[in-house]
Amino acid sequence: MTDIAPEAERDERAGTGTAPRPNPLHRFGPLLLGLSAIVPPLLMLREVLRYSQMHFYDYWWVLLDLTNDDGTLRPEALLGFRNEHPFVLPSLLFWLSARYGNGLNQPLGLAILAFGVISVLLVWAMLPKELNGWQRAGLVAATSTLVFNPHGIHNYVRSMSGASWILALMLVLAALLAMQREHRLWAIVFGLLASISYGTSFAVWPALALIAWLRGDRRRWVAAPMVVGVVVVLSWLVLRGPQGGGGASPTDDPAQALLAGLSMLGMVWTGTEPAIALIAGVAGLAALVVHAQQTPEQRRSAAPWWGLAVYAVGCAVMISGSRAAFGESAGLQSRYNSMTAALWIALLVIVVAWPKLPKLRTVTVAGTVLATVALGAPMAQSVRADSANQDLLAISARIGHPEHFADRFPEPDRLLPRLQALGHYPFSPEFTLNCPDGLEIGDRVSTANWRTPSEGAFREPRPDGRDVVLNVETDQVEGGARMLKGWAISGIERAGCVAVLDQSGTVVGGGVVDIPRSDAEAQTPGIEIGLGFEAAAPAQPGLLRVAFHFPDGWWIRPLTESPQVAS
Repeated sequence: MTDIAPEAERDERAGTGTAPRPNPLHRFGPLLLGLSAIVPPLLMLREVLRYSQMHFYDYWWVLLDLTNDDGTLRPEALLGFRNEHPFVLPSLLFWLSARYGNGLNQPLGLAILAFGVISVLLVWAMLPKELNGWQRAGLVAATSTLVFNPHGIHNYVRSMSGASWILALMLVLAALLAMQREHRLWAIVFGLLASISYGTSFAVWPALALIAWLRGDRRRWVAAPMVVGVVVVLSWLVLRGPQGGGGASPTDDPAQALLAGLSMLGMVWTGTEPAIALIAGVAGLAALVVHAQQTPEQRRSAAPWWGLAVYAVGCAVMISGSRAAFGESAGLQSRYNSMTAALWIALLVIVVAWPKLPKLRTVTVAGTVLATVALGAPMAQSVRADSANQDLLAISARIGHPEHFADRFPEPDRLLPRLQALGHYPFSPEFTLNCPDGLEIGDRVSTANWRTPSEGAFREPRPDGRDVVLNVETDQVEGGARMLKGWAISGIERAGCVAVLDQSGTVVGGGVVDIPRSDAEAQTPGIEIGLGFEAAAPAQPGLLRVAFHFPDGWWIRPLTESPQVAS
């Protein structure tokens, strides 16, 4: 791998003599390496476009606060709090999504993706001027990898999360850049905007003060960010709503708080192990301590990176103080990736630009990129797997019975009328069952040509020895909804979509397919994964039928007239 040592060092080693022919690697290598920074956001773009259009968790609570019964805006609610956090800018984004974006998750996810790209560009703009082309390109690529790391997939595919975390990171980086370039008033403005995006952004104020001090600025500019920060925090303490969301006495166990904070800083170095994350967090802080001995000129140049590191540590302290009670894995949540990314971006720049062990620079950058991406796979997979639940929630909300999802869709009696008034997904034109022939809820179809497997077993032997199986394992009523679960296969093909019909042939419900079912797949060797399905329909009187679309057409089977009732 090409060394990213400064050009001056290589010139001294080369000595004098006839100028060598230009090496294509040296001419185009930095450009190609820099262009590789495009890959992580493109991969995350693919994740966003594949994910559910249904919004998540806190979005619904905020939307209830922001809107009247008819879906109109309550402007004063934009100044409210969410779990004690100032939430002005995310609330505004949520309202814009609901009012002008049909309440779709993916468009807001694209906006969060843009915030991430801007964050990478802000880091690029802050890089020390003395770095050579290889160094700058390598650090930009590493920054892009950390910002769009698979560990942080939660922030993009669940856009309601990135609307606070990634937006806050972008505004903090803008404040640090402004302070680096002596635009001090702009630094305070961006700091204030970050502070009304999420409470962890309060850590920007000591970061700005540290930058001013390391740069040798006048005392008033060192003190100004701290004074503003104190005013911001005091205002928050006075104005915030009832406390909640922090768990039970997280500070009762300092060791647990320390585990949560340090593991958050090192989470990109593990898949699921808090102990490894803690060791990585300690190692990162130790590396910063090793590089703390710098000349006054080096400290001045490195000031924004020390500020970024202080910001990351400050966030970890606040998070550990409020979330430690949620268990030993509290610091490994996907949404915290932006905080750990801030620490490791700062560390990489300091290690590359002012190294104590110059020969380890390339290994440090490349190792961080490769290891953190690979180790993010378990986190990314767990978030991807939840998309099916969101799609089923959308169907349940569309039929007016989301009771099964009380933990992620609050107060449906209040929320559903507002969504209908706004034309908000799943009551927008974008809602679909994803059936190949365009079958949707409310359609009435003739099922005369649809095939039904043998009565009783609902298994149809085929001449090739492979059966059609329409297996409904769970059929129970929850509130006003009838929830179905099972697996289906036709020959060697899994279902492309599932729909629930009443006796008249009207589509009254639907569901999701392509759910991994290892038990079913073990019974059908040679078949791809994804035989499972889940579906929802109103718990109405009369015979219901569940239908599956395969490449060879529709297969349908009746449901029992006596489903189980959930306790």
